[in-house]
Amino acid sequence: MSEKNLAFHKDSVANSEKKIDNWQVPPVDIFETEEQLTLVADLPGVPRDQLSLGIDQGILTIEGLAAGVGTSNGIDREFGALGYTRRFQLPDTLDFEKIAAELKDGVLTVTLPKVAAARPRRIPITVH
Repeated sequence: MSEKNLAFHKDSVANSEKKIDNWQVPPVDIFETEEQLTLVADLPGVPRDQLSLGIDQGILTIEGLAAGVGTSNGIDREFGALGYTRRFQLPDTLDFEKIAAELKDGVLTVTLPKVAAARPRRIPITVH
C-alpha cells in the first residue's frame, strides 16, 4: 500500500501512549541532484498511522513504531516494542513548502526540492 502524501505532524510518535523498549536508528541513503535531495529510509514494519515526519527549526525528524512487535505473549515479547528515530539538519537551500514523502513496503522516500536560487543555471553568452 502506498501513501503519496504523508502529513508532517507536530506531535511526536515518541510522545504517544506506547512505551518503546528499543529505539533503532534506521539506515538512510541520501541522493542529491541539481533539483533536489532525496532521502530513503528503511522502516520495516512501520504502518502509515505510526509514522511521524516533522520539521522544526531546520531539523527533519523521522519517528515510527513497528506494528505488532512485542504485542504477543510469545518469544518476540522478549524484545518489546520497536521504534525508529532519526534527525537531519537541513540546509537553507531547500523549499520546505514543497517537501513530499511516500511510504511503500517499509521504505520511506522523502523528496526535498531545492529553491530556484540554489539550483545551478547556465548564463547565455552573446557575441557581438
